[in-house]
Amino acid sequence: MDLNRKLNIFADYFQFVLMDESSEDDFSEIWTDEALERMLAVGKLAICPGTLRNIEVDIEVRVVPTEPSINVADHDHVVKGSIDIPTGKLVVMGCTEYLPDAQRIELSPGTYQLLFLVNGVDSIKTEWEPAEDKYTVYLWSGPLRAPKLLKHWRKGAV
Repeated sequence: MDLNRKLNIFADYFQFVLMDESSEDDFSEIWTDEALERMLAVGKLAICPGTLRNIEVDIEVRVVPTEPSINVADHDHVVKGSIDIPTGKLVVMGCTEYLPDAQRIELSPGTYQLLFLVNGVDSIKTEWEPAEDKYTVYLWSGPLRAPKLLKHWRKGAV
């Protein structure tokens, strides 16, 4: 499956959500110190990618057949991880959106590995001014793996 969904999401509380429709993860519990550092909170059936602005931001969800070949140096921030989608219904929304109205992406039920990429960090001058920041999540079928920060947007943070 190769699917590319571009969305503009209100990143309330500097985050957005990708979750299985049946998820009951408590987002207040999955935002640990480690999750804050890597800008990716991971639950059982949900992930919350962090953003650098608390307004509408451009995100892209790309479902690909195999792990994409990316050059970490080409991105400002890179994290790998995984998510379980047992219902095959992936919900993509801002954390304060109304779940029944949220966007959904139909997938084959199963476990997906992911890459979370952040680009355009240098274009951000203030939180509320227009900027070129973009948040991309790649998903492909694969076993669960622990989240790992590969590159931090703050120079020297990793």
